[in-house]
Amino acid sequence: MSKVFIGVGHGGSDPGAVSYLVEKDINLKMARYLAAYLQSCGVEVLMSRTVDEDDPLTEEIRECNAFRPDLAVDVHNNAGGGDGFECYYHFKGGTSKTLAENIEAEVIAIGQYSRGCRTRTGAGGKDYYGFIRETSCPAVICEGVFVDNAADAAQADTDEKCRQFGEAYARGILKTLGIIIPAAQPAVDVDLPTEQLSGRLYYVQVGAFADKMNAEALVAELVEKGYKAIIK
Repeated sequence: MSKVFIGVGHGGSDPGAVSYLVEKDINLKMARYLAAYLQSCGVEVLMSRTVDEDDPLTEEIRECNAFRPDLAVDVHNNAGGGDGFECYYHFKGGTSKTLAENIEAEVIAIGQYSRGCRTRTGAGGKDYYGFIRETSCPAVICEGVFVDNAADAAQADTDEKCRQFGEAYARGILKTLGIIIPAAQPAVDVDLPTEQLSGRLYYVQVGAFADKMNAEALVAELVEKGYKAIIK
C-alpha cells in the first residue's frame, strides 16, 4: 500500500497569513479533502494535524520521517498580493519535481491560474524550506491561493472550493504514484468541525416566544431533526 504524509501548515496560535481568509483554516479544509480522496483510493495517509492545534514544522518533519511515506505534501496558502497557485519542489528535481508538475496540472484543470513550479535554495545551496530539505521522501509545498488578494481568495472561500483543491492535489499524487484514478471519481465526504477551525462558536437563534410551551415545542422539533437546541 502506498503511503502519503500530509503536512497541514500553521495551526493553533499560529494562524499563518490572515486577510480575506485565515490560512490555517483553509489549509486544514484542503488537507482533509485531500486525505479523504487518497484514502478512498486505497492510499494510507497520515496528517500532521486534523484539528486546529499548534503544529510546529519540526514536529511535522519528525512525524513524516517516522511514517516513512512514499511522498509528502505540505498544504499552505499564500500572501503578499500575488495571484494563483504555486508549488515548490526539491532543487535536485526528480520525483519531487514530477509530483509538483502533476499537482499543478490538476490545479489548472479546476480553473486556478498557476504561477508555476519552482525551487528555492538557502545557505549552502540547499533547499530553503525545511519540509522539503529534511523529509526523507520526495516532498513538495503547495500554495493554493493568495489570502490577501480578494479575487484569488474567492477561489477557496467555501468548503466546496476547498474540496476542489484538495481533490486536485490528490489526483496529482495518485498520478505520481502510478495509481489509476477511477473513471467515476470517488464520492468522499468530510466532516469539517468549523468551531475547531476558527476557534469560535456561532449561535443561531430561530425563535423567541412569550409562552414557554411554544419554545419547548420548537426545541423538541429541532432535536427530532437532529439539531442541538436549548432554551435560554
